Amino acid sequence: MYDFKGGKGSDLYIVDDKGQLAKSISKNVELDKENVSRLISKLGDSKSYGAPTSACFDPHLGIVYYAQGKIVGHITICLDCNRLYSSVEIAAQKQGKIGQGKNAYYIADGLSNSFRQFLNRLLVKYNFSHQLIKV
Repeated sequence: MYDFKGGKGSDLYIVDDKGQLAKSISKNVELDKENVSRLISKLGDSKSYGAPTSACFDPHLGIVYYAQGKIVGHITICLDCNRLYSSVEIAAQKQGKIGQGKNAYYIADGLSNSFRQFLNRLLVKYNFSHQLIKV
């Protein structure tokens, strides 16, 4: 899990198009097995999505998956606008589909309140810079 400064004029995603980690990382934490398991469960649960989003996408939270020391997947999250970008499609996130083919988009792919709270508890626990609620 990475704390970084994302958005316009900085790193847009935790991992760039060349597979390199963002240059603006200020902190990283390796999650314990329990939190990894809970995170994976929440990422794949349709109840973790379905909320509306805003347009800012100035992310500060990145999650990177490794296998044998190489990046195999990554997720970039902006809790301010309620958006999540994953390098691997998350089927549970695809809710509220409108249109067909190339014109299709999803209107309810934002993070649910319970998923936001779970992520925020991790941010508070590890003292990340961009928390919804400072404790």
